[in-house]
Amino acid sequence: MISRGVPSKNDPQHGSFEFDQAKALAAMGHEVVIASVDMRFRLIYRKIGLSVKQINNNITAYNLFIAPSAIIKLFGNRIHERYIQWQWEKIKAAIITNEAPFDVIYSHYLFNSYYAVKYFSSLSIPIVALEHWSALNHNPIAPYVKAMAEFTYPRLSQLLTVSEPLKQRIFDIFNVPAKVVHNMVGNEFIYTNSPAEKLFTFISVGSLFPVKNHALLISALAKLNLPKDKWQLIIVGEGNERAHLQQLISHYNLMANIHLVGKKSKDEIVHMLNTSHVFVLPSLSENFSVAVLESLACGLPVIASICGGIRECINDMNGLLFEVGDENGLANCLNHMFTNYKNYDRLAIANDCHERFSSEVIALQLTKIFKEVASK
Repeated sequence: MISRGVPSKNDPQHGSFEFDQAKALAAMGHEVVIASVDMRFRLIYRKIGLSVKQINNNITAYNLFIAPSAIIKLFGNRIHERYIQWQWEKIKAAIITNEAPFDVIYSHYLFNSYYAVKYFSSLSIPIVALEHWSALNHNPIAPYVKAMAEFTYPRLSQLLTVSEPLKQRIFDIFNVPAKVVHNMVGNEFIYTNSPAEKLFTFISVGSLFPVKNHALLISALAKLNLPKDKWQLIIVGEGNERAHLQQLISHYNLMANIHLVGKKSKDEIVHMLNTSHVFVLPSLSENFSVAVLESLACGLPVIASICGGIRECINDMNGLLFEVGDENGLANCLNHMFTNYKNYDRLAIANDCHERFSSEVIALQLTKIFKEVASK
């Protein structure tokens, strides 16, 4: 598996999508080797050089970190390109020496699939890629993203996407067919009980970036003018929009109602979801939101903007939808949930989510595809 990385205590979200799938595949008895090259500029401790971590009997993770890509770029594009190649060749050699043979190479995100095709095709092993990179939704698509896609997609044994709209977009632009395999929800996310009678709690989980559009959610709640002693909003995540969002909260005098609580661990998020009433996703763009699945798995009804594959998981039984950027539409949904929350059956919502998106269900879909490409 070509991944962004493996989650750690210092960096719990990095590579979390890939790692959840690795655990699900390992639980079915498959042996999974994770390969990642870390080129990020991040002010957190990372071991320099090649590190190998045995996570359990069926998962081994290889990670290489030498120096951030941004620093190497200062020496020119040619040196930067050679640096990238040297890193991938180094980690490939280590994995082949210690772990081969393989049946399938499986990559996540176009930037990793590009490296998989470029540096692993010589092994003559089928390459399957799962696409869920938001950069493919931009209009227009950035030239470097388009160039990577034109090189990568036609050379894959099988392209997968996390939603029908993304599948259609890739076909329309690059004329490459794909199969849809939705994101999975981790087994940690389960419904335990409905929240006790307390402040009505809206919750939103996502990085504090403009694309997540938390500003719209704050403005919509301010417009509603709900009784301040009856509700709160918890926003979980961190990012460069924090200062702006805090200013909005102060501007609307909602400091006692809206709380930016920063990053939280999975266990903390599970607890927060189970003690909240409604999950809200106001994003400008998504492919297939894992945060929505995690909320549904905990039995929360969801309010979400109509973007990406959201219609593939939200229906009348488990939530409400509004048009992207529609403040009035969002406000109406918030007000409806505030007054009609008890009409939603949390246990039914949770069961429906697990029946469609559990790790076992998605791992079975992936296994079928891997066997098909391997048999060819």
